[in-house]
Amino acid sequence: MARALAPRPGILLLDEPFSGLDRRLRDQVRAETLAVLRDARATCMIVTHDPEEAMRLSDRIALLRQGELVQLGTPEDLYRAPVDLGVARFFCELNEVRGRVVGGRVESALGEFAAAPHLPQGPVMVAVRPQGISFLPEGQGIPGRVRERRYLGELDLVEVEIADLERPMVARVRDAGDVRPGRTVGIAIDPAEVLVFASSGS
Repeated sequence: MARALAPRPGILLLDEPFSGLDRRLRDQVRAETLAVLRDARATCMIVTHDPEEAMRLSDRIALLRQGELVQLGTPEDLYRAPVDLGVARFFCELNEVRGRVVGGRVESALGEFAAAPHLPQGPVMVAVRPQGISFLPEGQGIPGRVRERRYLGELDLVEVEIADLERPMVARVRDAGDVRPGRTVGIAIDPAEVLVFASSGS
């Protein structure tokens, strides 16, 4: 890195620079590389297929699909306001449910949500991030049956089967409490973690 920065290049290109490292070493080297680049006030373009790496290292992200620029913006821009379903999928696992825009509202098996003004009447895809799902006592919220629960350390991953949905909903919560496979629960959806796209988005 020092050798590459010595001639003070106008721009530095790094192509998958951390892909061969194990996770712990990769995190350390990424942090050190970012510190060196900032100290040198160097402009750097990093090619990566790792969404977490892109968000941790960049001031701006250019997302390409088949060689075409799909979206350019800050990490928060691309995460919070993806231009299509494909961009949203790149940055996060999603629960995808078909819905329909009627009278400025999105109707779906998960309830109703606000529809963006640009969405026309008709079919849409409702995408819910796993962290946007929380659990309620049986009889409240959307009824579901717990299919599986896995402990991931800081988080619990819970799959819930809901009537009229082909696939179980996946939730990531800090503490699922007494939620266990086979139990009937209610779920609540945080509207801030819901994205809605025209059904042609992919």
